[in-house]
Amino acid sequence: MDVKVRTAATCFFAVLALQFFYLPGEGWSASEKFYLQEVAKLAALEKDYFQKKINNDLKGVYSYQHPEFKKHVSVEEFQFFDGRVVYNYRMATEHHISGGLMPSLAFIKANPVKKDALGFPQQRKFRWFANPFITVQNYDLKKISISEDGNYAMVAVELKARERLNPAMVRGDIEFDTQQPFVDYWEKVDGKWKITLLADAAAISGGSKVRYFIPNNNAGWEKTKFIVYVPRSSIKNRKK
Repeated sequence: MDVKVRTAATCFFAVLALQFFYLPGEGWSASEKFYLQEVAKLAALEKDYFQKKINNDLKGVYSYQHPEFKKHVSVEEFQFFDGRVVYNYRMATEHHISGGLMPSLAFIKANPVKKDALGFPQQRKFRWFANPFITVQNYDLKKISISEDGNYAMVAVELKARERLNPAMVRGDIEFDTQQPFVDYWEKVDGKWKITLLADAAAISGGSKVRYFIPNNNAGWEKTKFIVYVPRSSIKNRKK
């Protein structure tokens, strides 16, 4: 890496790290500097990952997925289902497709362009939720939890969105602001942070359903102790 680029990156992470407070937990023994650097990296990655979803950059979103996930789901399949697909979707009993049989991989790869009911091409959009009437606009970072071994992390955010009631169910155009807690789960693979769990809340209003992909069968998450960092802005908001 170029010296100037490396220096700039180091300064960036150092400044970003200062935006967090550490909440002491059990077993604290590792270097504070190491964890602050990792937390800063995760905050930057979360921001980029979020922006790719907002921009409907499905290839960019796919690039963040776990290598084991990519073995089961190709980028074409990921795009075909607007990013709403789990690793074993062909074996699952429920699918995010209306009617008919599950399309073959050959069909998916041969038909990359999404079309409406009349056959006209449509832009592919990343779908945060099953409810198509929710538009995510922004998020507030709430906390970053990183495992003591530095291999797992949970980034908790609060999504800022606009929800519209289904016009087919109600009369009029009713839209309102809404917020939804959301967690992205990360795992370090070959020195790089990757999304390791797909948490998919079925709806902001009402109940939720979680669909997930965990390469290690959840064993790592259940046994690991986490060190928690919260943004300074959250501390200030709590004091108000």
